[in-house]
Amino acid sequence: MKYAVFNNKGGVGKSTLAVHIAHGLALEGYKVLLLDMDGQNDASLFLGFTSEDYKKTLYDVISSRQRVELQECIIHARDNLDLLPSTQVDLINLEFFREARIDLILKEKLKPLEELGYHFVIIDCGPQRTKVNDAVLCYADGLIVPVQMQAASVRAVGNIYEYLSDMRLDAGMIKLVVPNMFDQRINDSKENMELLEEFIANDDLLAPPIFRRTKIAEAGKLGKTVYEHDSESARQFESIVKKVISHVQRE
Repeated sequence: MKYAVFNNKGGVGKSTLAVHIAHGLALEGYKVLLLDMDGQNDASLFLGFTSEDYKKTLYDVISSRQRVELQECIIHARDNLDLLPSTQVDLINLEFFREARIDLILKEKLKPLEELGYHFVIIDCGPQRTKVNDAVLCYADGLIVPVQMQAASVRAVGNIYEYLSDMRLDAGMIKLVVPNMFDQRINDSKENMELLEEFIANDDLLAPPIFRRTKIAEAGKLGKTVYEHDSESARQFESIVKKVISHVQRE
């Protein structure tokens, strides 16, 4: 299964969620590939990898200027977890503007993954509508949407449904909505949680909230996940991972 972690609003914790879902699935014994398609490369950084740790990336596979095999770009990150970095996402975006079939480009370029035995491909997306994200939405089997507990972020969920409609993709692609950075001590945060619950109105679609924890940000700065840094914070992500697994088992 291929899941894109996406929201067209920045600063909602996409990379943090993508990394922890990927590592959580790996700890459950699944073979996972984390595809970093965000131009800031936060997913790679949160796993402890910088641009100095890799020479070839997805851009080298997509660029028509040279022939690079996809396997050459994949990095072993943790047990059962591999990373496919994507530097120069802005140049990938330009390459995709030249493509006549944006719906097929990633299926073609990433076809070798089918032979590598991954149970899950988790894609960390950049914000906003781009050709890269158009291609990712066409490639993914489903979306996981993190939503920060602020009014503007909750209201922006409707924009994702509009994006899917504009791409002629089924709204059912949204498999999970994850309330993020929830602070139950703040009334505004609780009110926005209630607003999100009213908007989604589907207990199966809405995940348990991830509470704001300094240990989560601290782990990212250290190039670790909370599974390696703070067991209490890790329990929050375990419930999300179980939701992802249960969706797959039903399908």
